[in-house]
Amino acid sequence: MPTTPSLESPDVPATVAILGAGRMARAVAGAAIRAGQRVVFGSRRPEAGRAAALAAGPRASAGTLREALAESDFVVLALRWQGLFEALAATQGLWNGKTAVDLTNPATPDGTRLLIGLETSGAEEIARRAPEAEWVKALNHVYAEVLERGSEFGGPERPAAFYAGDSETAKRRAATWLSSLGFAPVDAGPLSSARWLEPVAQLMVELVEQRGFDAGDTALALLRRGTGRSG
Repeated sequence: MPTTPSLESPDVPATVAILGAGRMARAVAGAAIRAGQRVVFGSRRPEAGRAAALAAGPRASAGTLREALAESDFVVLALRWQGLFEALAATQGLWNGKTAVDLTNPATPDGTRLLIGLETSGAEEIARRAPEAEWVKALNHVYAEVLERGSEFGGPERPAAFYAGDSETAKRRAATWLSSLGFAPVDAGPLSSARWLEPVAQLMVELVEQRGFDAGDTALALLRRGTGRSG
């Protein structure tokens, strides 16, 4: 199992810019803060960003989408699919040099059905709109409750966090960050693997919303033996 990296590692961001202020954005922020990182929320609704920062505590701040992007070269995209491309248009020109983790799913507003795939993915469409960033797909299949529960998840095995991207540097940074949050990062290949990861999120929705699984206890783990590659 990968070991939790030192906070002194250059791949662990000191500050994480989180675009969004909903439950998932707040859950990511809480996990990052527990790992010793600072967070800045970027929101199209200033009052929502300020409320999220206030709830997160003194290591959090808030601003506009553009202001948040200016605070860090490590960005988490935690916006709803509806309105996401308008947000990308509003931040055009600010993505250069960013490692960007996309945890969105191209789903209907109720989250029950994907709108695109399997010949492309939400992550690939986002990357086409902001090609200056180095995009990594991750955490789209993890419920906010799992992040909120953190170290109380239970059991000796950490939940797996699949990640995919075309930049090895960005993937290394994302994997180290995921490990700092308490996950076992699993390299799922190029960004096109998001075509398979986004449907995994729909499986999780089926398990939780239709089959009665506890959202905080529903996560994936892999048993890996021998010399298999790890994230």
